[in-house]
Amino acid sequence: MSTNIKTNHIIVADAVSHTRNLVADVLRSLGYYSIFHARDGKELLEMTVEYEPRIVITTSRLPEMSGLEFTRLIRAGYKNVSRLLSIIVMTDTPTKAFLEAAQASGVDEMLVRPFTAQAMQVRIKAVMDRPRPFIDSAVYVGPCRRRRMVEDYAGPLRRFVDPTDDMPGASPWELEPNRLAVRSCVTKISQLSLGLTAGDRKKLRDIYSATKETEGIADETKDAMMGAAARSLGRYIMAIGATGVPDPEVMTTHIDAMHTLGLLSGTQHRERELLVEGLVRVVDKRLGRGKVA
Repeated sequence: MSTNIKTNHIIVADAVSHTRNLVADVLRSLGYYSIFHARDGKELLEMTVEYEPRIVITTSRLPEMSGLEFTRLIRAGYKNVSRLLSIIVMTDTPTKAFLEAAQASGVDEMLVRPFTAQAMQVRIKAVMDRPRPFIDSAVYVGPCRRRRMVEDYAGPLRRFVDPTDDMPGASPWELEPNRLAVRSCVTKISQLSLGLTAGDRKKLRDIYSATKETEGIADETKDAMMGAAARSLGRYIMAIGATGVPDPEVMTTHIDAMHTLGLLSGTQHRERELLVEGLVRVVDKRLGRGKVA
């Protein structure tokens, strides 16, 4: 058995088996295999005591005990369970009031459904690799809230890792975990593009899928320019069709531009805009028209 397999116990709690299986599939893709399933708050508490997990991923509306109620119970001290237990709460309704309540309860991270595998990966890495200092005071117990969960909240579709104190005013896309997630997708597009030939429908579909994944992460982290670049490449792929012959220059131009976008900062907004405008012109020229539906 590989020594790279992660042995930390993780409990996934949700009343819907499909949701539990989906989360478990994502965790396994990240290398975590010691996964336990809980259907309600009672099972979650029992398993937490028995298995002493490293992470609990629970829905906010868990039967018998909500995700926030579970968090408050753990932070207050429950049997042998460590109060430092990392807790990620999933929700379908990330209103400002709910996020503030989650923050006050001591939740480590929030995950808004529907979520991508990359979004899950970012949260897992946050609690595993960059845990926040634990605060134990008369008014609050839980991970340090200085990395605010509701900074510049922009509505119910928001999904992001919040700006940290050492990056004041930073946009979500400028945070290194989010940059890494995007770079991973762009690298995948680059690798898939190697040796791409006419009629290779499977590889072209895989490239398109990786492009859409990049677009999703860009939208999630509010990176308008990266999202526009991914949409430009997706537009080109859709236009040439599965049986078309992809132009290597168009593919390379997009990949190089997306790599560059991942390196430029928010202070270089105009440079990023010019890159995207260039991509649009390249696609329009290759397709022989100004706009593709």
